[in-house]
Amino acid sequence: MRYLKAAICAALLTLAAGPAYATNAAVIANPYASSAPTPPSGLKVTCLVDPNSLQSAKTCPVVQYMGMTTWAYSYIDNRVSLALVTYDGSGKIVRNVEQKGVRYVWNMTSSLTNKNITVFGQSNAYVELPWANFGP
Repeated sequence: MRYLKAAICAALLTLAAGPAYATNAAVIANPYASSAPTPPSGLKVTCLVDPNSLQSAKTCPVVQYMGMTTWAYSYIDNRVSLALVTYDGSGKIVRNVEQKGVRYVWNMTSSLTNKNITVFGQSNAYVELPWANFGP
């Protein structure tokens, strides 16, 4: 009986952990906007509550992938672009890429099927980028 209980517990822990591929998946987290690292010069934290409002959200969607975290900052000059700034585990910037066509992030999604991140901004403008753009 003890062995059966141990086997059931092990199976439940495996199920709770989720599928093995999920450990290598890009996931979206929603930390408080106030916890964002200080943006590089010329950038600011701007996360909206929805695509049709300029009301600031308390949280911001970020991409977490392979030990990296990517924040979508807005430009101080309000251009229609985001700066996708990727930090390593120690908080060091490893990438800072301008993504044109979308500003003021409000949502992000990650697709296991096509391994893309979709970044949504003001007026529901969006851009799709491969997971590889967010890793080491």
